[in-house]
Amino acid sequence: RKFFCKGGGEQKMSKTEWLKKCQAILKAVKGHKHAWIFAEPVDPVKLNIPDYFTIIKKPMDLGTVKMNMDSGAMTTPEQFKDDMLLTFANAMKYNPPEHDVHKMAKALSELFVSKWEKEEDSIKQKWRMESSGGHHTPSAPGAHSSESVGKRLMESDFKDDSPMTYEEKRELSANMNKLPGKKLGAVVQIIHDRNPKILQQNGDDPDEIEVDIDKIDDATLRFLDNYVKDALAKKKKKTGA
Repeated sequence: RKFFCKGGGEQKMSKTEWLKKCQAILKAVKGHKHAWIFAEPVDPVKLNIPDYFTIIKKPMDLGTVKMNMDSGAMTTPEQFKDDMLLTFANAMKYNPPEHDVHKMAKALSELFVSKWEKEEDSIKQKWRMESSGGHHTPSAPGAHSSESVGKRLMESDFKDDSPMTYEEKRELSANMNKLPGKKLGAVVQIIHDRNPKILQQNGDDPDEIEVDIDKIDDATLRFLDNYVKDALAKKKKKTGA
């Protein structure tokens, strides 16, 4: 039982000009010989570093950056810049200066900054144009809410952890795919914040995000169920359907 955040229409962020430029920068950084170290979320168990999440409060990696771009969760140039810098800042914070990973992170951070500074003005100009109506994209004013949703959530928002039935999970999966672009981006952000290892990019379609709903914890499922139903109800009311 998997749902797919299928790219297309307003959900397909890759068609925006500013995002294409960001994607080019990401591709250049990922082409560095040491970039593979930062390609996936850090696995504290596999790496035997149990204190990682105690020290690093907001994990980030290049794979997640790309996933957020493809899914529609990446809605501003600043979010792209911050997430890229955070990826390397986390590595430098956790590893001491003499550690190879710290040195690699510093080199990649400097590489990113050099490329970002060359394109920053152009990227922001294109983003402003598209946000003001040059193109209809989820980058319109207010669309950055997908990022803030995750930040606003408290543990108390996930107090209902009663298990979902098969039918309830199937209904939730179907409803998720009915969401408009920025709401779908918010769902992706919530899932990532709560279960960072669950999101997977479909190898056959770079604009498709694959999630195994059975691997999401019960409290997150219950929250998402309420969030998605509320979003669809507001959409229905707005359209008069």
